Amino acid sequence: MPTKAKTKIIRSVVTKKPVESEIIDSKVEETRSSSCRSSQKANPKTIGLIVLIIVIILGLLGYLFKDKFVVAIIDGKPIFRYELSKRIFATYGKETLENLIIENLIKSEVKKAKISVSEAEVNDEISKISSSLGAGTKIEDALKLQGMTLKDLHDQILLKLEVNKLLEEGITVSDEEVNLFIKNNGQSLTASGEAERKKEAADLVKSQKVSEKIQSWIQDLLTKAKITRFLK
Repeated sequence: MPTKAKTKIIRSVVTKKPVESEIIDSKVEETRSSSCRSSQKANPKTIGLIVLIIVIILGLLGYLFKDKFVVAIIDGKPIFRYELSKRIFATYGKETLENLIIENLIKSEVKKAKISVSEAEVNDEISKISSSLGAGTKIEDALKLQGMTLKDLHDQILLKLEVNKLLEEGITVSDEEVNLFIKNNGQSLTASGEAERKKEAADLVKSQKVSEKIQSWIQDLLTKAKITRFLK
């Protein structure tokens, strides 16, 4: 009898072990699920920090590139760059496009003719313009009033000299034309010696002939070129 009782107790203990194991496994699973849920929950402090960083970055970008989006603020109301661009495009769009077309056609012809202009020639022309300004007037300030930079002037002079070299080929100036120019416009000459005055006069007469030739030459380029304009 004692042996049977002992056996029953052992069996009872053995049969209870799986139940206890299930309880333990259930507790472990609950702990894991709870841990996962807590890790999935966003920390309010972290969210706040991320939002603050984003706001700071956007504010910094807005400050650094404000002129890219807003061109003026009137009584707290902004004027956006796209509004300005739209107005400028509507007013000067076609004219600017035609100038760009002509400029590209000229550059193409200059390249074909292998015309070259040195920096010294360009700088010499810039110096002449600078010298013609009033005392104390900087060329940069004068250009700024016209909405131009020194580079803009440089590029314009370069193109002008290239066109002059291209079109002055075949143009001749006679002594009679030089003498007539000196007679009628001698006061505008800056050279002092007779030979220098004649050379200056000859250059000016040649420039006049080139100027007269430019318009018809440009019109000829526009007529011959295949141009598709999408701007209406």
